[in-house]
Amino acid sequence: MTKIAILDDYIGVALEYGDWSALPGDAEITVYREAIPPERLVDELADYEIVVITQQRARFGRKVLEGLPNLKLLVCNGRTSNVVDHEARIELGILLCGTAETSRGATARPSYQEAPGGLPAPSEMAWALIFAVAKRVGIEDRVIRAGGWQTGFPVPVAGKTLGLLGAGHLGGAMVPVAKALGMNVVAWSQNLTVERCAELGVTRVSKDELLSSADVLGVFLVFSERSRNTLRADDLGKMKAGAILVNISRGPIVEEEALIQALRSGHLAGAGLDVFDREPLPADHPFRSLDNVVVTPHIGYVTEHLFRTAWQRMAQDVAAYLAGSPIRVVTDPADCPPMAPQ
Repeated sequence: MTKIAILDDYIGVALEYGDWSALPGDAEITVYREAIPPERLVDELADYEIVVITQQRARFGRKVLEGLPNLKLLVCNGRTSNVVDHEARIELGILLCGTAETSRGATARPSYQEAPGGLPAPSEMAWALIFAVAKRVGIEDRVIRAGGWQTGFPVPVAGKTLGLLGAGHLGGAMVPVAKALGMNVVAWSQNLTVERCAELGVTRVSKDELLSSADVLGVFLVFSERSRNTLRADDLGKMKAGAILVNISRGPIVEEEALIQALRSGHLAGAGLDVFDREPLPADHPFRSLDNVVVTPHIGYVTEHLFRTAWQRMAQDVAAYLAGSPIRVVTDPADCPPMAPQ
């Protein structure tokens, strides 16, 4: 019997969206709808030959991989995985297959857009969170469901300043919408150039100017050790009283405890968060109870089309491996990066 584990299928669509009919009859699939705690990963997966790391939340460092003697294949959604210790994986003879074609000519960027000319899905999510906080959607929805009525004033965005912490693919996509809404746009990051700002038609400012001028601050940096805690307590303190912060990038870019305090004190009017230090968000986390926070479960990149396509390819990867001819095997050194920070 070949044992296959599918991790983090929160929505419960893996078996429906993927065609698993090509698998041999002795293949046994176990679907995990909830995240496995890191300390239980080895015990839970010790018997599996194949592990499909759907959402790339579980981390497979050297210690974990060495504790899984039966593991022969990891399957990921995307070109590669930055939650796997590739040096240890290769030493242990564990294959990694993805959903992107392995030719370096193929684009390495995830396809977030379903229609030409549209916004990338994460940028759409950023706008959804901005409006949810500015228009008090979460607060007033809860008040009405509890039998109440209006409790405050929605904030118009016209005439306000949108600050972009990062103006790459996703941050840059915010600009046309912001201008259509009558917002001013300023931007900063360590690598942001005058040429990029001219291309977008935005004003390049210093970090302090970004913080002090933004009515809405959007986080669009790529997460790395360098970008970890880019916004600390003193940075949040420099933001306008009553400003809104939105993060669709990665939780640790903003120092979590500092953000909680800024929200509790009322210095920040609110936050819209799709990403967190720990995912799924612990049941007792303050973000679940703070009225001025709108939270979503890291679904900024998620579309049904994307998941249907990904599951078809992940199922194909498993079937091809079991047939003795693996496909989309990750071998290029450029596709084997160091593990992303915790």
